[in-house]
Amino acid sequence: MEGESDDVMDLIWDRALELFIEIHESPGNPEHFDSLVHWLNESPAHMQAFNELGQIWISAGIALAREIGQPLSELEMEQPPLMMH
Repeated sequence: MEGESDDVMDLIWDRALELFIEIHESPGNPEHFDSLVHWLNESPAHMQAFNELGQIWISAGIALAREIGQPLSELEMEQPPLMMH
């Protein structure tokens, strides 16, 4: 049964990443936002995966900024979740 659960989580993460990339690449496209909102409302697991993906994105940005020596005062402040319901 755990394998099934892992497979479901993999599918959720795949979809979260797909939606994240669509919105990042075409931020003005309302269809992408509609798809995201619909998907997020389907399950709390969807919201959790999307929030975790957003936190990874923020962490990657902080790591990159550190690497190139940019100031991080605002980036390093504790961030609330990206999406809340």
